Amino acid sequence: MIVVVGAGIAGLIAALRLAQRGEAVTIVDRDGAIGGLTQPCRIGDVTWDRFYHVVLESDQATRALLAEIGIADRLTFESVQTNLYIDGTLRPFSGGRDLLALPELSVVDKARLVATILHARWFGRDDVYEWRGVLDYLTRWSGPRVVERIWAPLLRAKLGEHYADASAAFIRATIKRLQGARRNGVGGERYGYVRGGYSTVLRALEERLRSLGVEFVLGDAVQRVTAHDGGVFVKVGEWTLSADRALLTVPSPVCAAIVPDLTAQERLALGQDKYFGVVCVSLLVNRRLGDAYVTNVADAGFPFTGIINMSALVGRSAFGGKDLVYVPKYLPAGDRGFADSNETLVAQAIESLSRVFRGFTRDDVVGTAVARASHVFPFPRLGRAQHLPPARTSSARIAIANAARLRYATLNVSDTITVVDETLAELDESPLWRLAGEGRALARSR
Repeated sequence: MIVVVGAGIAGLIAALRLAQRGEAVTIVDRDGAIGGLTQPCRIGDVTWDRFYHVVLESDQATRALLAEIGIADRLTFESVQTNLYIDGTLRPFSGGRDLLALPELSVVDKARLVATILHARWFGRDDVYEWRGVLDYLTRWSGPRVVERIWAPLLRAKLGEHYADASAAFIRATIKRLQGARRNGVGGERYGYVRGGYSTVLRALEERLRSLGVEFVLGDAVQRVTAHDGGVFVKVGEWTLSADRALLTVPSPVCAAIVPDLTAQERLALGQDKYFGVVCVSLLVNRRLGDAYVTNVADAGFPFTGIINMSALVGRSAFGGKDLVYVPKYLPAGDRGFADSNETLVAQAIESLSRVFRGFTRDDVVGTAVARASHVFPFPRLGRAQHLPPARTSSARIAIANAARLRYATLNVSDTITVVDETLAELDESPLWRLAGEGRALARSR
């Protein structure tokens, strides 16, 4: 019997893989529903994902999962447009022609920008660039003007004022993923979505898990995970679960907080990452806000990371003839911005959109929602991939499979699935982990 802590995508995939091997699995999570970052929410009279999600044609792990749980036919790909908001102007930014038309860059600047993208996607080993600063790398290939006008504002919007401390491997991984949306690396971008949003995925995944005997304990936070000679105790609310092993898929700071018996070295490993989170304002509006799915923001005065118009991908008919727009803001965990009221954040989002789309006002908004997640991805510092937190702890009965184990990739569903599969394969190589899994039924006590 194994307890999986966390019912986000990582926890659900871990539970699926373990149950498929014949393990008895119980998932526990403080939320009253499964899904983590992929949970749905109500925005006006529409229900859709509370954070924006997209599937690329190169996301093989996600596409394989959809086929495995019987909903591959719900995946749809569409060609979409990307924009760039720069110097107070909205410009198309979908392919080579758009790039060549940018008046903010010279011909040499544009050539160097293309060279940067091609180099990041096709040349060099990422482990080499793990130790190289992102600005050093981008300046070498793009030149100082392109860094100042394009790269620095984009990086600042994603990573805050400490963006210069990131490794080049981060931007290379980001470029590779985004280029995965382009056929042959150029031209029109194709993005995918699951009809009905990620709630479609979660329903199918939960049905499959329950058919395999997986149990769910939701709505109470895990307070403590302790190992003993015969197994583990997992304190959840007023209950204590007793099992053979525990697999933690929650962020590293949470792991450190709920496992009191970790060594000082393990706590150091779990605490070395500075996490970033996101505040995401969702707006349902009764007017069309352009045809671009993504609007990248290279404007230092813009308070949000970008603009995602889900209606440009899914179609307005899915949202009652309206546009569903996400306006995310990435912040370091613990930033004061997480405490901003919903009213303040919605007002900021409306004011920001009014700068980009002329004539847009609060009167156009018919529904809003605000979602917060304080620990989404670790800051991609220099050399980070060489010092990932280990899957195995000093207790053979407690292991970790979370986003901190992503090596070079940016956080997304497909790479989350991959890192869980890789972590479970690593754990399978441990005789102590396998031995600890022999034969205990779940017991509960108050």
